Amino acid sequence: MPSFLIIEPEPLNGQKAGRGARGRNLELFLKRYFGRRSVSMIGLEDLAGKRSYSVDHLFLGIPSSITKNDLMKVSFERLHLFDYGDHEKVIWGHSDEGLLRPLAKTYLKPWIQKSWGDEFKWGALPIRRSGSLYLCVKASRFLQTGEAQRNIDATFLGNPVVGWQETYGGELKYTRIHWLEEVASCGRHSLSGGFFMRGREAEQFRANASRIMSPLFLNKGRVNFLSYFSLMAHAKTALCPPGNALWSYRHYESIYAGALPISSDFREADMLVPLPDDGMFHVGSGESVLPCLDEALKARKDNPNLATSNLESVEQYLTNGLYDRRKRLLLERFMMQIERS
Repeated sequence: MPSFLIIEPEPLNGQKAGRGARGRNLELFLKRYFGRRSVSMIGLEDLAGKRSYSVDHLFLGIPSSITKNDLMKVSFERLHLFDYGDHEKVIWGHSDEGLLRPLAKTYLKPWIQKSWGDEFKWGALPIRRSGSLYLCVKASRFLQTGEAQRNIDATFLGNPVVGWQETYGGELKYTRIHWLEEVASCGRHSLSGGFFMRGREAEQFRANASRIMSPLFLNKGRVNFLSYFSLMAHAKTALCPPGNALWSYRHYESIYAGALPISSDFREADMLVPLPDDGMFHVGSGESVLPCLDEALKARKDNPNLATSNLESVEQYLTNGLYDRRKRLLLERFMMQIERS
C-alpha cells in the first residue's frame, strides 16, 4: 500500500488559508481510501527536528520556504506540488522555484484548464464535501420533489462580493450581479434567491442597485444550507457563475438538487469529480446568460431525464455527495494523475 506525506503550504502574501486549503482536504481523502497509517500531514517546521520520513508520495504545498536540507529529511519516490488557491496556475511566492521545479512533474489544483499548457502535468485535488449536502440529499430522496414542484425557472443565492469580473459591452462588471440583472430584467423567466448581505462592500452594491435589482439584495447576512438547497430543489436551473475562481461547489450542489447548472464556460476545464458533458450549459466570457437559460429550459422540457443523467454521472464517483471508498473509479482517477509522473 502506498504511503503519503503532506507538507502544509505557508501563507501567501501574509494571508493564512483555512485548514482544508492547507492540505486537510487532501489528507482526509487519502485516509478514506488508504487508512490513517498511510497518510501524515506536517508543517514545514516539523522538518527542523531529528525525525526523518520515508514515503512513496510527497505532497508539498506552495508557497513553501523548504530548502534542499529540509528535503533531505524526506525520502520519497515522487514529489507533487499543490495549492488550493483560487488563482490560475502557480504563484510561487517565496518558494525556491529553481529547487522545486526540476524535482516535481505534477502540480495539483482544485480545478485544471487545458489553456495552462505543459509547464507541469496538471492534476485536480479533492475538495471539501459538506455534511449538510449529504443530509439534504438524503432528505430530498425521501421527499421526492417532483417536476411539477419545480415552478421556478432559475435560482441563485450567494455573496455578491467576489473577485470574478468580465467585460460586458465594453464595461467591466461582476458576473454574478450581471447575470441576475439580465434574468430579472428580461421579464420572461421566474427567478428565486438573490444576494445575502455581509460587510460594507455588499451594502454598497445594494445602495447602487437599480429598481429591478434592489429586491434581490436580501436583508440577511447568512443563509443556512437547507434553505439554499431547497431553492435549487424547486428550480429547473441553477445559475453557477464564478465566485473567485471558475469552479464552484454550486456545480455539484445544483446537480444533487436536481437543477440543471448554468455555468461560465467549463468545457476546457476539469475537476477530480468530472462534471457532466451534456447536462450542463456554458456561458462564454462576456456573453449574455439568457440564451443559455433558454437552452437549458428547453433541454429540460425535451428530455425529462436530463437531471437524473447528471446525477448518475456524478454518482459514479461519489455517494450522496461524499467520498466513498467503494467508488474505486474516483481513486483510480486520482492515482492516475500522480503515478503518471
